[in-house]
Amino acid sequence: MHDYHAVKTLIERLTDGSTELPTPVVEVRIRAGAAFSPEALQQAYEMLTPGTPLEGSALEVQDLPQERSCSACGRTWSVSREDLAGHLVVCPSCGALSPIEGSTALELIEVVG
Repeated sequence: MHDYHAVKTLIERLTDGSTELPTPVVEVRIRAGAAFSPEALQQAYEMLTPGTPLEGSALEVQDLPQERSCSACGRTWSVSREDLAGHLVVCPSCGALSPIEGSTALELIEVVG
């Protein structure tokens, strides 16, 4: 559900008149943290863009890398979707759990016309 809300917010910001969009918009490129499912983001985008200036465009989702250091064992690694368990990040070395914060970022890269 957070994927849907994130895409809805992205679309609202892109279409609120404060951003000059190319005509037509062909593609919107974003980076998404590990907590997001690229498929769910794309599905929400397809559901929410009809009737907007983004209708007919594609959403390209790239991974937004996030480095994490484990407070238990000290290992530093780049968090992936495989490291998530619900709303927690699992250290791949020792299994210690930490909050997911930081893995929920969504970043606009570019709007392509």
